Amino acid sequence: MRILPKYTMLVAVCIWAVGAFAQDPTFSQYDANQLYYNPAYAGYKENARIGLTYRNLWPNVPGKTFPGPLSTYSATGDAFFNIQNKFMGGAGAYVMQDVEGQGYLTTTSAGVMYSQHLPSIRAQRDDKRVPGRFDIYAGFKVYYNHIHIDWSRFVFSDQLNAVYGITGPSSFNQDAISQRSFFDFDFGVLVRNNFRAKGRWINELGFAMGHVLSPNLSITGSNSDITRLPRKYTATYRAVVALTDEKFYIGPTILFESQGKFIETNTGIDFYFKMGRKSETVPLSIGISNRFSEILKNTETGKNKVNTSALIVAVTHKGVIPNGLYPVSYSIGLSVDFPYMGLGMQTAGAYELTLGCMIPYKHNDVMKCFWTL
Repeated sequence: MRILPKYTMLVAVCIWAVGAFAQDPTFSQYDANQLYYNPAYAGYKENARIGLTYRNLWPNVPGKTFPGPLSTYSATGDAFFNIQNKFMGGAGAYVMQDVEGQGYLTTTSAGVMYSQHLPSIRAQRDDKRVPGRFDIYAGFKVYYNHIHIDWSRFVFSDQLNAVYGITGPSSFNQDAISQRSFFDFDFGVLVRNNFRAKGRWINELGFAMGHVLSPNLSITGSNSDITRLPRKYTATYRAVVALTDEKFYIGPTILFESQGKFIETNTGIDFYFKMGRKSETVPLSIGISNRFSEILKNTETGKNKVNTSALIVAVTHKGVIPNGLYPVSYSIGLSVDFPYMGLGMQTAGAYELTLGCMIPYKHNDVMKCFWTL
């Protein structure tokens, strides 16, 4: 008798997926996916933005070659509004889809978001061209989700034979629910500190709660509490410090996520290479970070917790398309995850591509934080 090699990795991934049930997708490029993590970012740049993200997780896992066996892609857009300098905020929208396996399981989300910008806290002597000493944003996101699964395309354990492979039909009831739709709600807050209003050291602290409604996402018809989507808590800290006459910047980033028994910490540092003090262009930035994920120990079974870790390397180019006095900014980012714990490099890691575009308002001549679109 022999074990079927082509199912070996699939079985390993399925075992991992049971522990990570109902875990939201995660991204390696935080800057390019701000609206995903925290709706308070809507209108953050006080201009109009468009962003696209494509993530291919574990390409070696059996499944679709394109877009990938575990792929996520999204499109976002947001814009800033200012009513007589008294009422300021941001509004945005997004659409995202996950594809798993051969595409027989898909999750599609679409929604809108709003962020209220509180009055900037400044000192009288502060330069009006730089961000205030403290800027506070509070936002929320309302969205619709649709899960679809084609049970007839799945292979179940009672169909597997160690010698002959897939044999016979499954005893599983393939008349089970094939789709489920539900609404959900997120909210978040964001605080930005421009240290001493100098524009040389900027700190950013954020917190968000996702899946406030904790909807039932069962596709088997169960109404058990275990089938409800766990709330997700996200905390972030970022800083950017200017060095060498404001041409070279460094920025530590900490991202913490907790959802059910799953927790993840992403810590790293970004290096920004700027053209000069008078330029807002960052032609090149390089980020290096470490992602550590774990599923907490099950107190009932006594099983050990499962850990996975990855080294992430990201490279981003930002440039400007000339357009008279109001040039359009763009960004192109690519990141690669190198797993070194858990499933390891047998999965081929993860690859993420992001595209961004910022369209300035003609009346807006205030300098903004350069490191994000």
